[in-house]
Amino acid sequence: MSQATELPSAQMSGTVHPEFESIVQRIIKGIDQDTLADLRRDFHMRLRITLTHPDRAELIEDLWDFFYDWCLFERKLPDSISALSESIQTEWMSVKNGSIRGLYEVSKVTDVYLKAKELFTGEIVELHKKTAIDFLGISKGDIIESRLMKEGEAKKTFFNFVRKPSFHPVQVHEYIRKKVKEFKKVKDFETYQNWLWLLVGMYLKHRIYQHMPIEKIYDDNSRI
Repeated sequence: MSQATELPSAQMSGTVHPEFESIVQRIIKGIDQDTLADLRRDFHMRLRITLTHPDRAELIEDLWDFFYDWCLFERKLPDSISALSESIQTEWMSVKNGSIRGLYEVSKVTDVYLKAKELFTGEIVELHKKTAIDFLGISKGDIIESRLMKEGEAKKTFFNFVRKPSFHPVQVHEYIRKKVKEFKKVKDFETYQNWLWLLVGMYLKHRIYQHMPIEKIYDDNSRI
């Protein structure tokens, strides 16, 4: 692990929705480094992960994808910038209003589409493959966290990934189902959505600390 000394440009991994990437590229360029550094500290604190960069390039790319997602959709960075052009504002509103986020259990995967059920709401979603790597490594029964973008006409709505989903191994599915059941019992969707960021943090820590037992990471009281 290496301590980051400078924030990179908004260079993201392959599984990123083009509208999301376009907005990120144009907005991040207009934000000063100190503000981004503060946002990054808040982001790492929210996910309960150390303020360092992993040594593996693919993990660094994924970390920045999650960070830019958090900046736009959780901190609503575009809404706080008064100097945005009309075209960016329009594009941002389209992305913001057309996206959903949840925790999905995959029920079917084919060469062209994927079906999944959101664990809290029960909503069934269908994703259409846009690139060769969209569904790479995803199988029936998997549980993934992701933000999705609506596509198509109203009567034929389908979705695409906004950014690469976080994948949660079968060893922790019981823990995840138990947590979702608790949120559903009290009908607390907002806290559930906030918890999804902690889940992303667990996913990243599991990849960073591969030598650690996964049950030590996917734990409400974990300090890893």
